[in-house]
Formats: sequence, structure tokens, C-alpha cells
Amino acid sequence: MATTDLAAKRYAQAAFELALEAATLDQWAGALGQIASFMGEGNAASVLENTRVPVEDKQRLIDAALQDLPPLPLNLARLLVRKGRTALAGDISTEFKILSEQSQGISRARAFTAVPLDDSAREALTKRLQEQTGRSIILEAEIDPNLIGGLVIQLGDKLVDVSTKARLQALRESLTGAV
Repeated sequence: MATTDLAAKRYAQAAFELALEAATLDQWAGALGQIASFMGEGNAASVLENTRVPVEDKQRLIDAALQDLPPLPLNLARLLVRKGRTALAGDISTEFKILSEQSQGISRARAFTAVPLDDSAREALTKRLQEQTGRSIILEAEIDPNLIGGLVIQLGDKLVDVSTKARLQALRESLTGAV
């Protein structure tokens, strides 16, 4: 259950606001995907993150590799190089996608279970989350071998733990408090 760098969220928010204002969400999403792909690629990442390589050389690399991008996303790529933040490109792209989905009434949820969810359980959980949130849900299910049973759901910044482990912990605490 990883957290995204706060700076990446800020860059994504700024890009999202520009894209929303110009009605270019899809164009920005594609451009940010290209930037993330390029900046995360082994050789390019090594050069871009190397402090011995002059910023001017890195800028030329960006200009050559991403020359087909629209001006504003290209400027963002250049800014990431100038600020030494190229490692954030993947997180920025991911956060932008989340913001874009949220603006369309879509939320992503992650369900952690001890055993794989079958199709009917996945559909039932998705439906229940949609009813509770009033939003369309994209559900990603993962197996967590540390869980005994039940599930843990992460929906945005919220975490709902209805696992057997959490229930046993609560029971232990209530029994300890009663003595």
C-alpha cells in the first residue's frame, strides 16, 4: 500500500488544472504517459538522474526524445529535469490519471484478501462499494499472505480493515479491557 510523493501529487494537480481548463485531459494523459515511460527507461533514467551530466545535456535529450509532445507537457518534462525530479514522472502520470478518473466519477479501490476473489465475489464487492460511494469503481484485487481471512479495502486515502486479524485484535483488546 504505497504512498505517492507529495511533490508528484502537486505536479499532477497543476497539470490536471491546466488540462481541465483547456479541455485536453486525454492529450495530457498521453503526454504524461510518454514522459513517464521515457524518464523511467533504464538508459534515459540513468542519464537524467546522474548529477554529473550537465542539465543542458539532459534538456537536449528531453527535447530530442519528446519533441512530438505538446508545448505544455514538454515544458513540464523540462521543469522536472531542471529541478532534478525526473524520478517523479511515473507517479505524476499515475496521479494525473487518478484525478482524471475522479473528475469523471470513477474511483479506484484495492482489495487485499487472503485468497483470490472469484468473479461473483469481485462483482458483489464492486457493487457494494459503488452503492456506498455513489461512484463507479475500478476494483483491483491482491492477495496478502499476512491476512488470515476477510479483507482490507483501500479506497483513495481511506482504509477499511474487516480482516479476521483485525477482528481478533479488537476482541483481544475488549477482553483485556474487561479484566
